[in-house]
Amino acid sequence: MKLILGVVAINLFAVVLTAPSRNAVSAVRRAMPAIHHEEVHDELGQYALRYMTAEGTIVSERGRLVPTHGSQAYVLVVEGETSYIGDDGKTYVTKYSAGLDGAHAEGSHIPTTLN
Repeated sequence: MKLILGVVAINLFAVVLTAPSRNAVSAVRRAMPAIHHEEVHDELGQYALRYMTAEGTIVSERGRLVPTHGSQAYVLVVEGETSYIGDDGKTYVTKYSAGLDGAHAEGSHIPTTLN
């Protein structure tokens, strides 16, 4: 009887050790390809894109050319938004831009500087 209980206990312990963790399941879902993808480009390099992944991440971004101050050169200005569902079940949204005035990101989960 002790031998049977010992074998059962070892088997249960092995099952627990080999069960996928929550992080492992998240990693597998994050490795999945996009389930929706749209992308448009023009001949000048301007673009717009949007995609959604299986785990609920949504990305939308656009890049447009704007003239620089006092010259005939152009800069690609990028604006976008990313949202994802964290391991805690909350949705996190980050808005960002990059262009003539530098790069900026904002979101309720991003720390801010003290003044």
